[in-house]
Amino acid sequence: MLHQILNYILNLHIDPDADNLKRLDGQRLNLFSFSIGVILIFNSFRDLWFGFENYFEVLFILGVISLILFFFTKVRQNSLVCLITIELYILVVFFFSSTSGFENGMSLYYFPLLTSPLFIFNTRKTLKYIIIIFATVFILFLISHYYDFRIFSIGNMGNLEFSKNQRLITFIMVFVALAIIGYFIMLKHFTVLELYQKLLRSEKIISDMRTKLNRKDDLDLENLVKLAMNDDIAFIPKIKSSFPNLYDNLMEINPDITSEEFKLCALLKLGFTTKDIAEYNHISVRTVQTRKSRLRKSFGISADTDLYKWIDTL
Repeated sequence: MLHQILNYILNLHIDPDADNLKRLDGQRLNLFSFSIGVILIFNSFRDLWFGFENYFEVLFILGVISLILFFFTKVRQNSLVCLITIELYILVVFFFSSTSGFENGMSLYYFPLLTSPLFIFNTRKTLKYIIIIFATVFILFLISHYYDFRIFSIGNMGNLEFSKNQRLITFIMVFVALAIIGYFIMLKHFTVLELYQKLLRSEKIISDMRTKLNRKDDLDLENLVKLAMNDDIAFIPKIKSSFPNLYDNLMEINPDITSEEFKLCALLKLGFTTKDIAEYNHISVRTVQTRKSRLRKSFGISADTDLYKWIDTL
C-alpha cells in the first residue's frame, strides 16, 4: 500500500514515455513539493498544540496551497516558480528562526533549502537561481546573527517545553529531508553513470558488428542496438528487416521457434553477452543461461558449439 502511494506521488504528472533522466528530474520535484506541503501542515498543527492559532492558520494555508499545486498542476516544473517558492520558504525560516534565539533550532531548515536547489536547478541556464538562493540565505542569516536571532517577538516562544519539542522535530525533519535529497543526488549520479556505460557498450557492439559484417552505411546498427538495449517492442521488427534471412533460416531448423527464442538469437547475432542480455531485459544472468540451454536443446546445438559462431552462420 505504502509502495503504491509513493509511486503515485513520485510519478504524478510525469510523461510515461519520458527518458530516465527526465523522469528522475520529475520525481525529485514531485517529492520535494509534496514534502514541503506535508512539513508545513505538520508544523501548523504543532503550533496549534502550543496555542499559536495565528501561525497555525498561516502555515496550514501555505501547506494546503502547496499540496493543491502538487496534485492539480504542473506549475512546480517551472524553474522560476521553484525559485519563488524556495525564496518564500527561506523567509518563513528567517522569521521563525529569529524569534527566541539560535537555540530554537529553526535555523537548521536553511540546510535542506540550500541543498535542494543543487538538484532542482541543474542546468547552466538556472545556475543563477542557485546563486540567488545562497545569497539570500547568507544575507538573512547574517541579519539574524547581528540581532542574536531575536528580531521578532512571539508570545510563549520562551516556553521550555515548546523549545525542546521544536528542536527535536526540526532536527528529525531536516535529517529526513537531507537523506531524501542525498538519495536523489546519488540516484541521478548512478543513472548518468549507467547511461554512460550503456553508451560505451553500444559503441563496442556496433564497432564489432561493423567489422564482422564489413558494412558501413547500409545497416542502421545504432538504432538497432539502441532498441535492443531499451528492450523496445520495435526491436523484433527491426532485426527482421535488418537481417531478413535470420528468421527464415531459424524456422527451417526449428519450425516451432518461439518469440523468446528468436529474440535471444537476435541478441546473440548482435554480440550481446550473457550479462548484457540479463541487464537490458531486466532478468537474472541465471535466467539467460537457462534460456541458452533451452535454445541448444530446441535447435539441437551440441554443448561444444559456440552459440555466437553458430548464429553467425545463419
